[in-house]
Amino acid sequence: MEIQLHDIRVEVDRKWIRTMRLTVRPPDGRVRLSVPWLVSSATARAFLESKWEWICRSRERVMQGVVVAEKNYADGETHYLFGTPYTLRVIPLTNGRSRTEIADEELRIYCREDATREQRERLLRQLYREQLTAELTEQIGRWLERIGEGEISWRLRLMRSEWGSCNARKRRLVFNEALARVPKECIEYIVVHELSHLAVQNHGPAFKALMSERLPDWPERRKKLKVFT
Repeated sequence: MEIQLHDIRVEVDRKWIRTMRLTVRPPDGRVRLSVPWLVSSATARAFLESKWEWICRSRERVMQGVVVAEKNYADGETHYLFGTPYTLRVIPLTNGRSRTEIADEELRIYCREDATREQRERLLRQLYREQLTAELTEQIGRWLERIGEGEISWRLRLMRSEWGSCNARKRRLVFNEALARVPKECIEYIVVHELSHLAVQNHGPAFKALMSERLPDWPERRKKLKVFT
């Protein structure tokens, strides 16, 4: 049995259980509802309607599937910055402060020879945060002006399950630090996505229509983003 909930098909299983159970399954975001035998279809639909925003948020997280590959931050590794592969160079320092730089298709970490993996990671993350902060500052400012939105606040945070989030009531956005790895057009997709949640707080037809109006090729950008998960 299936229930068509707006633009999403929900698989419905009747079981000998006491309460309804709702799940969103990877990798394609399939939605399944298990219901007790005596629960009517109308009651099941009403339950799904009450969970609509949760379903949309969960499907977005599952379909984005943000996974950052484990790295050793060792000399010779490949790391991506804005979609471009760079070779990581770990250069021993005999004196002076640890630092990073980008040069000749390399990400360079200057640090003590006995620096730990965690210390090397911290240095590279700082470089990524600086680069991403500059890029997001430009993109967010440009899009706020374009769509006529007022001031917002935003920050970076390392997240495991989503590229960004929006608290529309507080007008506060959060972006995943891992966006520093992906192409700038994919970052723009996430920026527009989260800014659009200021107007529409779910992922239903109205939200998709707004995204298509603002960024017509957003589905292609979302597909490209998956390459970097």
